[in-house]
Amino acid sequence: MSTSQTLQNLYSLDVSSPDIPHLLDGLIQRDEKEQHLSSLQGPELTRLVDFLDQVRALLSAFRPVTR
Repeated sequence: MSTSQTLQNLYSLDVSSPDIPHLLDGLIQRDEKEQHLSSLQGPELTRLVDFLDQVRALLSAFRPVTR
C-alpha cells in the first residue's frame, strides 16, 4: 500500500480508532522510501496536521495521571 493510500485509510478512521498507531507507524515507514509526506502542501498538508492534532488531543486527554 502506498503512502497516499495509507493516508486515505487513516482519514477514514475515527480519531479514537485503535488502528491509528499501527497506520501511523506504517505511514512513516513507507514514507521513508516514497517521500510523499515531505511533498505535501496547502490543503493536503493542512488536512494531515489537523488530523494529527485531533489524535494528539485525544491521546493527551487520556494520559495517565502520575505523581
